[in-house]
Amino acid sequence: MNAPLLQPDYVPVQHDTWSTLYRRQREMLDDKAARLYLDSLDAMDSLTEATIPRVDAMTAQLQEATGWGLEIVPGLIPVDDFFALLAQQRFCTSTWVRRPDQLDYLEEPDMFHDTFGHVPPLMNPKFAAFMKRFGEIGVALRGRDEHVLALQRLYWYFVEFGFVEEQGMPMAFGAGIMSSYGETQHAWTLRTDLRKFTMEGVMSTPFTTTEIQTTYFLIEDISEVIRDLNAWYAAL
Repeated sequence: MNAPLLQPDYVPVQHDTWSTLYRRQREMLDDKAARLYLDSLDAMDSLTEATIPRVDAMTAQLQEATGWGLEIVPGLIPVDDFFALLAQQRFCTSTWVRRPDQLDYLEEPDMFHDTFGHVPPLMNPKFAAFMKRFGEIGVALRGRDEHVLALQRLYWYFVEFGFVEEQGMPMAFGAGIMSSYGETQHAWTLRTDLRKFTMEGVMSTPFTTTEIQTTYFLIEDISEVIRDLNAWYAAL
């Protein structure tokens, strides 16, 4: 068995980069992000602007809130491993931090995307329940490529780039929007042209990771997404 990966120590320039990313993104999101996300972010004293967060501290806070934890990974991992971690209520995160000249664009997600984007919503019981069920179904469908692709599309258009409705207004939510200054600006300009979320619509819509997003879906209620996901799985 491989030894667990450990979080490194960081030098001042990395902490400065983190602080810059956090500060400008939090300011950008103030009137654009869903309260579902912002309230969770602001409640996380283990994830702040001051310094690069420690994975063990975030895990402790998540465990207390919803029973979730974090697993350090070297980078992108196979989809089967990803599903297995989610089913165990573990979200994966890298621990490397981008350079100062990479503030606006990265080809591969770094720790800022993984933690600032993905971790706060796991403090919310409904979203945490969705992620666990998503992982369980992914594990059950291992090797069934067509259905795994459908799950990946759901993840892309909800977890990474979804909008949620709050008080009748579409608010940005997905981690790919939350963690990217440019993506936030771009997505916000398209908020009046969102597609209504349906499981069939999301799962039949291809996506690409190499181009700016042109399609966003609006989710009315996370509990409804869980029910629709369970119904889709039961009908297979």
